[in-house]
Amino acid sequence: MKKIHDTKQLTAYVEKHNLQDYMDSDILAMASLLFFEKEEHLIQTGTTSDYLYFLVDGTVMVYSYSSDTQNICIDYAKPATPLGEASSLWGLSPKSSVKAVTKCICISIPLNQYRTQLQKDVRFLQNICQLLSYRLNSGINLANSLTEPVETRLAKFILTHHENERFSFRLTTCASILNVSYRHLLRTITNFREENIIEKKKNYYLIHDIEALEDLAENISSPVKAE
Repeated sequence: MKKIHDTKQLTAYVEKHNLQDYMDSDILAMASLLFFEKEEHLIQTGTTSDYLYFLVDGTVMVYSYSSDTQNICIDYAKPATPLGEASSLWGLSPKSSVKAVTKCICISIPLNQYRTQLQKDVRFLQNICQLLSYRLNSGINLANSLTEPVETRLAKFILTHHENERFSFRLTTCASILNVSYRHLLRTITNFREENIIEKKKNYYLIHDIEALEDLAENISSPVKAE
């Protein structure tokens, strides 16, 4: 973690993501920029974070451990997502960890200085309540998705993250997010390729059959057989 001393960049991120709309308090008076390397933790299970974060650049993964110590991805976040609002804001030990999937920049508010002020900020609390409601529903969706075939989960993921029919998401990260082993993911991708749904290029996968992915995402048909 490194602090970025750049007031203009901080202001630009606040304006770009409309972060002042989150609260009545002056966010620029409280916040600073922090940089995180890939794989670095922002928040770790059992350790209250010193900061409330707003992710403004990069991607992070929220995960916990199952009973067999395997990582289970709960969510992944992109700009401009608050992090630490469920536990650290209230001085509680978090039950999940947050790790940078890519290099990340966060707007960070030190909670030892501003925890009480944020807890009394009505507009901020209203937005946090809305976010927590969304995350509660996301948890229900996660529980449901874990019962779906890997083909269905992967098809949904490709449809969500492709750009101009090109899917270039890092596969190790994709496996973590889908809560599946890397080997199983590669087998499923190979099956997609054999069915001419996608084609491997140098740095990405080219989608040939969007309709097949949509059918798989809806679990309508199962032309691809997992090993």
